[in-house]
Amino acid sequence: MSNLAPTVAETRILVVDDESMIRYNIAGYLEDSGYSVFEAEDGLQAIEAVKRQRPDLVLSDLRMPGLDGLEVIGQLHHSHPELPIIAVSGTGVLGDAVDALRAGAWDFVVKPIQDMAVLEHAVTAALGKAQLIRDNHRYQQDLEQANHRLQESLQQMRDDADAGRRIQLQIMPEQAIDLGPYRLSHSLLPSMVLSGDFVDYFSIDRGHFGCYLADVSGHGVSSAFITVLLKSYVNRQLERLHKDNDQTVLEPDRLLTRLNQTLLSDQLEKYLTIFYAVIDTGHNRIKFSIGGHFPSPMLFDGTQAVFLPGRGPPVGLFAGAGYAADTLDLPEHFALAAFSDGILEVLPQPTLVEKKQHLLDALNHFDPGARNLIERLGLREGQSYPDDITLLLLTRDG
Repeated sequence: MSNLAPTVAETRILVVDDESMIRYNIAGYLEDSGYSVFEAEDGLQAIEAVKRQRPDLVLSDLRMPGLDGLEVIGQLHHSHPELPIIAVSGTGVLGDAVDALRAGAWDFVVKPIQDMAVLEHAVTAALGKAQLIRDNHRYQQDLEQANHRLQESLQQMRDDADAGRRIQLQIMPEQAIDLGPYRLSHSLLPSMVLSGDFVDYFSIDRGHFGCYLADVSGHGVSSAFITVLLKSYVNRQLERLHKDNDQTVLEPDRLLTRLNQTLLSDQLEKYLTIFYAVIDTGHNRIKFSIGGHFPSPMLFDGTQAVFLPGRGPPVGLFAGAGYAADTLDLPEHFALAAFSDGILEVLPQPTLVEKKQHLLDALNHFDPGARNLIERLGLREGQSYPDDITLLLLTRDG
């Protein structure tokens, strides 16, 4: 079966019962609800129907001649462990429910079914659980593939400094992606040497996505090596969310605290500055933490650009460092821009205050696109600069 969630009309349900009137009533109700329904009148027919037609869910009576419902459930659970099965019993005996659940049923419904909404609720819940299981398998497969590619990248970076730059760019996200009404993009103006700037954005679950901009101390292969480790670390947090329900990837302050401990315990003698954010798409809300990142990210609400609040120490520098998370409700239309500190080295203004104001002024005249903002600051792609200049841009147009 596909990892994609089937529509109601595409969802196939097998109804198993030796009483034709009960099959007729259940099938009729589910078909009226939009499902595609087929029937089996005994256990052997049910086993064969599952082999031939691959239903998305099975409703099985427990008391049937020949191969009874418990045997059907047991066999199907053994051969198709991720197939949702709902047991239907006319006895209402608690022991039947316990036996059915032990055999592999996902839920239990007592007949006669006085309120068909109870049955539909059980069907909807079981199908939802099945989809979550498929999603988790897909997430795990994707993360395993990504981690495999990262391990290969690590070895190449150790062996070939020139290849380091190419690999670093390869594991960065696409230049721009759309997630519903949100658009994430980035621009990287490289220095002459391999650097520690890194940017990433990614889907977390159906209601959240994350992004970050990091700058590792120093230059060269060792700094670029840390950026690969950073991406691998965030991938592991994604895997832990989907595998163990570890919420760290959704909590920026907790993620930075754990990353700080990891870098110190590994004794890599490198630290990084980072802006890490999680966007709640259902509420159009951002939760973020800043670990030594400077200049602060800027938010333009369509009228005025301001620097985001919050600050914290660099990550991997101080044992026991603490990080705070700030939460903001975002405007319906906005642009959020975060620069690495290389931008401050190339702006022509003589003072830091004037450089920061220049950044705000550029965002105040925002026109969608990372390149547009880079060009407004007088920078050009294809040139080399004293330090990497990286821009992470998040916008929402509607």
